[in-house]
Amino acid sequence: MRKLNLPVENAIDVFDKCISKVSNTILKDRLENCKPSIVTAEVDYTTKASIIELHTIVPHNSINGNVTKEEMIKVYSDRMVGATSPGRYIYDKWRASAPNNICPLCAQRTTETLEHHLPKSKYPIYSIVPINIFPACSSCNKIKLDLVVNSPEREPIHPYFDDVDDELWLKAAVIETKPASIKFYTVKPDNWDDIKYARVENHFRLFELEKLYASHSAEELTINNFRINNLFESGGVLSVRNFLEGSWLSMRNANVNSWQTATYEALFNSNWYQEGGFKSE
Repeated sequence: MRKLNLPVENAIDVFDKCISKVSNTILKDRLENCKPSIVTAEVDYTTKASIIELHTIVPHNSINGNVTKEEMIKVYSDRMVGATSPGRYIYDKWRASAPNNICPLCAQRTTETLEHHLPKSKYPIYSIVPINIFPACSSCNKIKLDLVVNSPEREPIHPYFDDVDDELWLKAAVIETKPASIKFYTVKPDNWDDIKYARVENHFRLFELEKLYASHSAEELTINNFRINNLFESGGVLSVRNFLEGSWLSMRNANVNSWQTATYEALFNSNWYQEGGFKSE
């Protein structure tokens, strides 16, 4: 869950670019007539996203009864996503906007597509509204799909409006098995209210982050096994402990809530692991 900078484009500039080559004059006029509603919707979205009330926006099937859901979705799919479409450069710009191309929803996989926070199939007026669209990986995009929620606690974390790295909430524990493994879980920071923590918990479950992080941490343990064995043989438990502490502090400095930070903190706090638990047999 990583925060992104708001896109600089506004909805009407993007909409104008996307419909600039519509040749059907009747359709073009009907789309043009949607502009006041899109402006109003963008303002409403900004207000409600900042107070966690996006769930109060009502799903709809048309814009003012004048443009259908299918027609508005085609503005996005045909006039922004298409390789030669007039809005394609905006699509490419937004898709590349995440630091290191890391998906802001899982904070792990590579961005491959654009995600609509309010799904365009349920909220077509937001099909091309910039603040509703951000880069994501294909897996998170498919998991969320056309999710509609009815309470603030169920609202997924919004990369443009939410900052969940202001406190530590991701923790991990070493499972004392052969080979060792890591289990991830969330904790409620003292300074968070119940709604913010509930949203992080729901987001963690919805995007199956426990399973994703456990898989990557298992790979990390395997990769480090040779090095930790050597440290143990040459310098004993203290050498292993120093390595784990340095790795934990380095990871924490980069991101307080990454699976890497949680993993190395758990390993640093595990006497069992340092005293030989790292050995596969």
